[in-house]
Amino acid sequence: MEHVTADLVVVGAGAAGLLAAAAARRLGDEVIIVESSRRAGGTATEGNGLAWLPGNRLAAKGSAPDSTEEVEQYLASVLGEPGDEQLAARRAAFVRTAPKVSRWLVSSHVPLHAAKTIGDDHLDLPGAKTGGRVVQSGPIDRRVLGETEAALVRTSGVVREALSWLPLPRNTATGGESLVAHLLHRAVANGVSLWLESTITSLITDSDRVTGVTVDRDGVPTQITAGRVLLASGGFAADQALREEYLPLPTDATWTTAAAGNHGELLKLATGIGAATTNLSAAWWMPVMISEGRASSVRTALDGPHSMLVDAAGDRYIDETRSDDDLGQLMYDHSRGVRAVPSFLIMDNRHRASTPLGPWAPGSTPRRAIEDGEITRANTLNDLAQATGLDRAGLLGSVVRFNNFAAKGTDSDFHRGRPEATGKAKRRNPSLGKIDKPPFWAVKVYPGDAGTKGGLVTDASARVLRADGSTIGGLYACPGTAASIFATGSPSVGASLGESLVAAFLAVTDQRS
Repeated sequence: MEHVTADLVVVGAGAAGLLAAAAARRLGDEVIIVESSRRAGGTATEGNGLAWLPGNRLAAKGSAPDSTEEVEQYLASVLGEPGDEQLAARRAAFVRTAPKVSRWLVSSHVPLHAAKTIGDDHLDLPGAKTGGRVVQSGPIDRRVLGETEAALVRTSGVVREALSWLPLPRNTATGGESLVAHLLHRAVANGVSLWLESTITSLITDSDRVTGVTVDRDGVPTQITAGRVLLASGGFAADQALREEYLPLPTDATWTTAAAGNHGELLKLATGIGAATTNLSAAWWMPVMISEGRASSVRTALDGPHSMLVDAAGDRYIDETRSDDDLGQLMYDHSRGVRAVPSFLIMDNRHRASTPLGPWAPGSTPRRAIEDGEITRANTLNDLAQATGLDRAGLLGSVVRFNNFAAKGTDSDFHRGRPEATGKAKRRNPSLGKIDKPPFWAVKVYPGDAGTKGGLVTDASARVLRADGSTIGGLYACPGTAASIFATGSPSVGASLGESLVAAFLAVTDQRS
């Protein structure tokens, strides 16, 4: 067995792992990143790269800055009061550290900007903001990275397909792929060692602390002795057996947009040395459709007019513009009475012609997808009900009622697109539109996810804990290997990525200040 030493071993080369490695290297640590796949990036490259970092000052020009009190008030409204001191300390650490992470990214020359038009998920709650708390990395030209580093960034196939209709330069990385590319460039350029296609096989312990890891590197067993180990890989969203054991049923590993390698191996290794877990039944719910065996978010389609979501009885049961996290959980809740997994997104031809649907551009529906049953097309709503198996009377009645709401501009059942929900008062409700222009379309919508929320129990410094509350020395974890502080709800788009980046920063700076 080969032997190597380092100050810090980061397991996982996603956005959080790369930030931790780059930050630790700037502090003078010798850092090794261990990544099981052949490319860096993980789940982050399959996303939009949005990170909820409240309290940042990027959008403060000309407006009142975000305050700690407002953020705490909003989180208490969304999540409720924390049930124990440990969770309260973690939440406080997130609020305190999120602005520091945004400043660190800017000081590291990541072209960060505030997404001023993206508001919190629950704008009717105290402390919510209509914009500025979500940040995003600017695009990057892969050619400036050089061939080696550009090849390391995991290509975002699903995202690329979904955005193929936009006028983007061929060599431009955007969204999550851009953030990963920037962080990867900072880490590798500053001397971080990146071990790809290297699988961690065990955590090395000495007495009550972790002192390193063993790794299978190109078939060669290697022991890395290190002062700290940070588990920054994903959860278990890709593992069917663990999903069936912990998540609500029915569930399927094809419903996740998380990285294919997220099988929960790190959870198993950590629990094997006494680490505690919590909230394993929770996930970052995301309504998805399935095309060619892959899950794609239908968020844009759900927001678009001339569409509605119905259960197997053909009944509409929810405001389609609710947050992804809320909608996924409500699909399961509703399914206890009437089958709503899957639900059906019903659209008329104006919607299909003007709005992206999963991986498909507006107006582009592959013939293969119709033939394979991924989407159903019919000239009448009656035929659509027959082809999908939806209750005919239920569907026709729901469409008539919905069209009446659309004509009035007010959804009296579920308040879709209400001004207080969007933060924008408009005469016309932009999310409502009649479903009356044939042909009509239907696609199955599943309560998919962007990853699991449950995982290892950690403290306010991202240190892994045992069931008795004691610390496993030398071992740290980021969500989703660690449990999320947002188990009971989601404050905003980008909350998952934001808290992972914050936890990575806390782990690296623990006991340094």
